[in-house]
Parts: sequence; structure tokens; C-alpha cells
Amino acid sequence: MKLKPQLTVWFFGFILLAPTLIAQSIEPRNPQPNQASEIAEVTAQPLVSPVLMKPGKLIFADSFQEGTIRPQWIPLHQTRWDVTNGLLHGIPATEEFQKSRTKHNGGTPSSKLVVPVTDCILQMSFKLTGKMNGAHFGFNDGTFQSGTGHVGRVTFHKRDGISLIKDKNTKLENDQVEVLKSNPFKIQSDQWYTLVLEVKGEQMVMQLKDGPTLKAQHKRFRSPKSWINLPTRGGGEIFYDDVRIWAPLKE
Repeated sequence: MKLKPQLTVWFFGFILLAPTLIAQSIEPRNPQPNQASEIAEVTAQPLVSPVLMKPGKLIFADSFQEGTIRPQWIPLHQTRWDVTNGLLHGIPATEEFQKSRTKHNGGTPSSKLVVPVTDCILQMSFKLTGKMNGAHFGFNDGTFQSGTGHVGRVTFHKRDGISLIKDKNTKLENDQVEVLKSNPFKIQSDQWYTLVLEVKGEQMVMQLKDGPTLKAQHKRFRSPKSWINLPTRGGGEIFYDDVRIWAPLKE
């Protein structure tokens, strides 16, 4: 049977185009530029919903995938830091340095993250290993208008649980460190935890993913916050990952 000329053209045209049509139907579709930005914006949200404010601009983010330590991370007391397998890893100072100091001798890894903030949302994941038994996440006033500069912090301890603390103003007579809220939840070695720490005016809220929430209020929390202070306790090793800081959403 002979095909009509019009059918012949159509038939052979379909044969030539079929591979392209099939390839297009099974090829994964990459998001358009505006779609990609929307996806990035969604994935940039905190893992735990904040309670004091909505997250606005993401002002700092570090997942350590570049294999280097960014300049905002400052080691303290000669403790040693590196990026291992996409994680920020801290160990104590050398024994020689520790023996040379009676205070702040680097016996446990400590660092600070220099990102000045006022009100903010901080998210960090962390894991303790070895002899490490505690980790602190706090804010420091780099102007030192209130003495040591420590403003407030949340502390995690294997024995004592979690505490939300107002730090001491050494320029005020009889001012003391105050534990404003506490919870008996005890962290464990070799287990990852993610915290979301908010500070807004005189209020501070800490939420632990799949764990407790602590809320407190103190006028000291209004102090300037020049950096995030990250001391530890116990002398082992600590790992950090997925660090993000948001400014409040302007409404």
C-alpha cells in the first residue's frame, strides 16, 4: 500500500522528531531562576519556628562545605580549630600552652563568632565528644560598658541540664549571674542537637529541636551584642554545623 504524499511527509517527520520528544518528556526540569530563589528562601527558614519574631534577612550562614574557616570565626585561648568532613571541629590548646596559663588556659575548645546583632534568631547544630560535658551559646558586648561584656547565654550540660542565664555586670555593685530558667534535659555525647536562640529587647527564648523550650526576660538582654560567645566545658572535642543568623522581619 502506498502512502499519500502528505502522510509520507508527516510519518517521516514524526520518526525524526520522536527521540527529541521522548528525551524532553523524561529529562528532569531544572527550576527557573525565580523558582530557585523561592526554594532557597524556603529552605533558609529556621528548623524550629521562632516565637518572638518572624525571620527576616539571613545575615550569616555557614555549613562549612568550603573546607575553610571563615574570618568571622575567632579561636579563643589558643584552642585549635579546623573543618573536618564539612563540620567545624574544635579541640583544646596544646599542653604546653595550658601549663603556661592559670586562667583561660585553653583546656577546653572555645571560640567566638563575630556577627554584630541587636535582635536576632540564631540557629546552630552541635555535638560533644570525648570528655566534653557542656557547651554555652551566648552574646557578648564588645564595648565592655558592663565589665566583662557577657550579656546572657544558654548552657547545656550532661549533668545539670539546660539553663538560660543572665550574666554578671561587673560595673554594678552586688550584681550576680542569675539562672533565669532551667530544665533537667541532659544532652549526651556523640549525638547531634539543634538549637534556635532568639533575643528581642529584654526577652530571650531557647528552643531545642525535639527538646524543651526556655523563656526568660531581663533588661540586661538589651545590651549591645558584638559577637556570639561559644565556650565549652570538659576538655573534649566539639563539632558545629549549619550555623545561621537572621535579623527580625521588618513589619
